[in-house]
Amino acid sequence: MTADASDKRNWLDRLTSKIPGYSGYVDRERRRDIDKLHREHLADRLRRLKTPLTEFIKELSSTGRLFEVSPVDSAIKKLDQLENRVRFASYGYSGFFDVVKIEQDQLDSIYRFDLALVERVDKIESEVNELKTQSATAAELKTAAAELAAAIDETGRAFDDRYKAINNFGQEQPPGRPLFQ
Repeated sequence: MTADASDKRNWLDRLTSKIPGYSGYVDRERRRDIDKLHREHLADRLRRLKTPLTEFIKELSSTGRLFEVSPVDSAIKKLDQLENRVRFASYGYSGFFDVVKIEQDQLDSIYRFDLALVERVDKIESEVNELKTQSATAAELKTAAAELAAAIDETGRAFDDRYKAINNFGQEQPPGRPLFQ
């Protein structure tokens, strides 16, 4: 196996290990179902991240840190919005999910893009876990919550870029040209 093929296998293995059923993208008839499964998986992960944040708000409240709740509450609202956008995305996917010929380079680009989304959700999870440990003072809490909010916003932008790229599939895209750069 060449080094290039080994690198490709490595990131594809990482992706399929993180998203149940992901290999189905190769099967044209299952693309829409697998995309929905992928989005539901990400949305479920985002939903679960709200629980420790809600518990942290309760802890802040019970220890008299009521004025410090706001940044954590804002992060929960951002997570909720992102979860809903990912779960209920209703875009055309006109070219991508139709039974059309998709070149391997295009599929590879989509796989890489989706792996990046998974890794961004991993980053959000890491920021959620760090929030409590980085909150000894109001200033530290505010900084940690801002980092969490930035990770959520970054993931939202990545999801929007994915939407745009898939929605524009086939429009001004010569066959075999990757959708994502």
